[in-house]
Amino acid sequence: MKAALPALLALGVAFAAFADGLDVAREALRDGLWSVARAHAQEDDSDEAKLIVLESFAREGRWPDVMKALEGFGNPTGEEFLCYRASALVRLGARDEASKILAETKFSNAANIHTSARLRAEMALSGGDAEGAIKILDAEGGNDVETDMLRAEALSAMSNDKGAEEIWGRVARSGASEQMRVAAAVRLGDIGALMEVYVKLSDPDLKRLCGFHLGVAMLKDPTTFDEGAKMVSKLVMDSPDADGARDVFIALAESRLDRGEWTEAARTFAEALETWPDIAKDASFQEGRGWALSKLGRNEEALVAFDRAAELTTNRAVRATALVKAGDSLASLGRGAEAMERYRAVRRDYPDTEAAKKLAGLLKMQELEDEGRTLYSEYKFADAQRKFEKIAAEDSARRPRMDYYVVLCLYGQGRDDEAERHAKILANDISVPLSLRAEATLWLAKFAYNKSRWHDASVLFADYAALEPEAAYAPVALVWAARAAFAESDYQRAVSTVGTLAAKYPDSEAKAQGFLVQGEALIELARFGEAILVLERVALVPGVTAADRLRAQILRADALFAMGADNTERYVAALEAYRTVVLGENLTPTERLSISFKIGKTLERLKRLDEAIDQYYTQVVIAYRAGRKNGFRYDDTAKADFARAAFRLAEEYESRGRDKQAVSVLKLVSKSDVPAAAEAARRIDRIKRKGKFL
Repeated sequence: MKAALPALLALGVAFAAFADGLDVAREALRDGLWSVARAHAQEDDSDEAKLIVLESFAREGRWPDVMKALEGFGNPTGEEFLCYRASALVRLGARDEASKILAETKFSNAANIHTSARLRAEMALSGGDAEGAIKILDAEGGNDVETDMLRAEALSAMSNDKGAEEIWGRVARSGASEQMRVAAAVRLGDIGALMEVYVKLSDPDLKRLCGFHLGVAMLKDPTTFDEGAKMVSKLVMDSPDADGARDVFIALAESRLDRGEWTEAARTFAEALETWPDIAKDASFQEGRGWALSKLGRNEEALVAFDRAAELTTNRAVRATALVKAGDSLASLGRGAEAMERYRAVRRDYPDTEAAKKLAGLLKMQELEDEGRTLYSEYKFADAQRKFEKIAAEDSARRPRMDYYVVLCLYGQGRDDEAERHAKILANDISVPLSLRAEATLWLAKFAYNKSRWHDASVLFADYAALEPEAAYAPVALVWAARAAFAESDYQRAVSTVGTLAAKYPDSEAKAQGFLVQGEALIELARFGEAILVLERVALVPGVTAADRLRAQILRADALFAMGADNTERYVAALEAYRTVVLGENLTPTERLSISFKIGKTLERLKRLDEAIDQYYTQVVIAYRAGRKNGFRYDDTAKADFARAAFRLAEEYESRGRDKQAVSVLKLVSKSDVPAAAEAARRIDRIKRKGKFL
């Protein structure tokens, strides 16, 4: 850049050699270099130079500067100067003064006559007289682009959209200035026209402006939404301080809201707040952010946003709506009394708003619902059901929610078949709000799971996640879908369901439990190597619990053990893995006993029989007995492991001719509170009948 500077200076000197200041001003004005044109024109005191100064300000829309310049020139009365004064007055809202100038001045120059006509037409249009504006333009407006654009605005005001769009399309594709082509394409709002203008623009500011409008237009079309979102995001992030950048980015957030993309909408609102902190003082921003947060169930944050929107806005209707939504957030947080206070405040302070009018019935219905909820919490399900049915009959808008509450009441009364039938009707009714259909589907999934109808449960949990993919519970539902598939022995479905979970929700903490199900399913499918890789991922999931990490370590060791049949080194690895778990984790007595039994089994497979016998006896049999004496209650798995270890010891002692030791071990089982006690007694009798018992 520095190396080029002398050449540029030399070029300037050479140009000055054959052109005076006015020549430079003319060239700069033609090329759109307004400040350059103005700087050189101010070196000259001619009327032409003064007109160049005025034109440069006008091109930039700097109308107050036009008025200051005219005053500095001594308020000349030539018709060209009067045209600029009238133009500035119209733009600055002083239309009576502008009208007086236009009425009293007899313009002789054709260009000034056309300018005067456009100004009078513009004022007529702003006053609601579109037909009058057309008549003025037809009589005196000329055939230039500015006249065409004003005529299009008048036609649009007359609802002649076809005529207006024809003009905008022609201007957008004409050889008019870039500014005019952009203006026409923007008014047309057509993606094709905007794109055609956008790709040909050279002015970076105009290109960015056109890009903003193109991106917003693409957001309105489902087929181009993603492309438009990327375009808006890039343009805004490249130039966050550009005019219109903030409004366009908020349009993106609101478009995501309209599409039901709650997570993305909330993220976009958050990015806007980070980029433009002052936007926190914008009521419409806070309201939109509140909607996104409430849809995600982030009701505490939504409450803050709606309260802020109500505080900031001066529009009574908007404030009333924001207060109602704040009340809804409070209700969702279980703070029903506070919610009712907000609703009553809206009725009291803003009785003339739509929000207040809608609350009259809502307050009555809300009181009935509160009564129903109280009855439900008191286990008076039949009485609660009657309350909910009354609301459903009187308020069609609340009927779906009340129907869902009826499902809960029927279930509470033990009327399972009726509850399920009603829930299915809700889940399959497309007229019911999607969130409630999803809620009914989730209830059906849990109902089927509790009834051990594994296939139905798996399908329904997956259906819920598909209906409400943005819900916080969606990834958890996929875990339950995988668990149900596993319980049905449909291991391949369990594996693929967790794959869907990991792909759709890469940041979800539910992945840890999902990987556990997937790992166990892969073990059942004898895909041990894959199982080990999956189980090792559990520890990498943010927020993984100690219990899940422990379960993954145990399953990984189980997979290594299973692989030992083909490779003895895997038994060695399994042994190390089991021992690592025993030494490194805070285990319950049940968990410790179960892993100790697995260590014994692994030692046997490694043909380290004496170590295995010692392990079974000291770490399983004796450990179980000691735990029971200390009052610990083992689960069925631990009881089974205790019995299996004792039976294995008895078999080994008996095979070595040491029947007395075998019987001693079996007695530990027969005198214990385990299901295998009877089998132990039977084995003792068998050994004693051999006649060799010493």
